[in-house]
Parts: sequence; C-alpha cells; structure tokens
Amino acid sequence: MREVMTLERKTLRIEALTLTTSLENTMTIKVKILNAPDISVRNEVLNLRCMQEQTGRILSAASFLIAGSGRESLSYVLSFIFQVVGERMPKYDIWLLIGHSAWQPDTRITRYRKLWGGLKARGVEVLGDSRSQEIVVEIDGKLKFFGATCLSRSSIDTVVDALLEERCSYLVAAPQNFDVSRALKVGWSGELSEDLSFFGCVFQLGGLVLKLIGEFDDFESGFVSVGSPEVVGRLLD
Repeated sequence: MREVMTLERKTLRIEALTLTTSLENTMTIKVKILNAPDISVRNEVLNLRCMQEQTGRILSAASFLIAGSGRESLSYVLSFIFQVVGERMPKYDIWLLIGHSAWQPDTRITRYRKLWGGLKARGVEVLGDSRSQEIVVEIDGKLKFFGATCLSRSSIDTVVDALLEERCSYLVAAPQNFDVSRALKVGWSGELSEDLSFFGCVFQLGGLVLKLIGEFDDFESGFVSVGSPEVVGRLLD
C-alpha cells in the first residue's frame, strides 16, 4: 500500500512598495506556499497523474498563492518567485514561453508581425533580452507562432500582461545553458493535461515549469510549479 505523503505548508513574506503617493510606506504581503512532494499522490496542489506516468519519473509541485486575482496581485507573486529563484537557484534563468492559442490567417500582416509584433499590436510588449526566439507552425493555410524570451526583474509587469492576454503560455526556470530551441520545437497548448511532451522536454533539461492559476473571480491567484523533486526542493529550501 502506498504511503500518502503529508503536504508541507509554509508562509513566507515579501516586502513590496505600496501604490500610494508615498513610496516610503511599505506593506507586508503574505505568499502562501503549498508543496506536494509526489503529484501521483492525492494532494492540494496538482492532481495530474498522467503527467508523471508520461514522463516516467517522480514529480513534485509547489504553488505560490496570494489573496486576490488582479494584475497587481500576480505581479507581487511573480516578484516573489524571481526573488526566490535568484537567491536559491542563482545559476537559473526564468524564461517566458508563449504562443498563439488560435490559428492565425496566413496573411502578409501576420507574417510581418509574427509573435512579438502581434502581441505588441494587442497592447502587450514583453521586455526580454537578445536571446529571444520564435518559430512558426503551418497547417492547412493557417499559422501559429511560438516564442521564448529570457526575463529579468524589470520584465515582471509586462510578463503578467502577456500571461493574462495569452493563455498559451508558461514560465520556465532553467539552468543558464538551457536549450530553449528544443522546447520550442516540441510546442505546447497552455493546457496542463495536453502538454506532457513539453513538460518532459523541460524536465529532462533540468527545468521547472510554472503556470498561472486563478481566474478573475477567485479568492486566490498565483502560480503552480512542477519539476523533479530535486529542483522543486531547491526552490523551497
């Protein structure tokens, strides 16, 4: 009989400037962290047994949640995650992997704008670095663009905008030698239950996948992260 693991519960604090007129005032924001050491066991973080079966390895998950569901709340949580990754995984980068959910018409404008230009036309301009990449998938006269860009702390607000605008997206925390082109070639849909090949590719390269969770009317929102027990353990130590 398989032993059921007990979930670890932790509450950490992050200091953030208030959005009032005085920048000297600060407020304490509590980020609730739930850890599931083995997602094949029933838990409060992520129940997706097929992901573990597909990748053929034990997987762990952790969620980072905050009260509220707006852009400001998500920015606080993402800032916290950047802080934790920077302190506990200093040789890791955080990437945004994003694509089109819907097929695009094969027009001159679509091909000219591609992914990043298309997002900009929708009011979303992500601040990435020179390592940005994108590819195109063509089927039956329709197009989908997928791209990846490495992020910094200054990217946080623009990344939140992109995640809210386009659900076909993930964040990936990965070693600095991460071959992002391999993940691009695999592709993804943005749906956890459909992207098992993508997850397997990221995990094989030593990465950690983070997915935005929470709808506009939920009491809490934030991110769920999935990876090997070793990588998730480093994030939470």
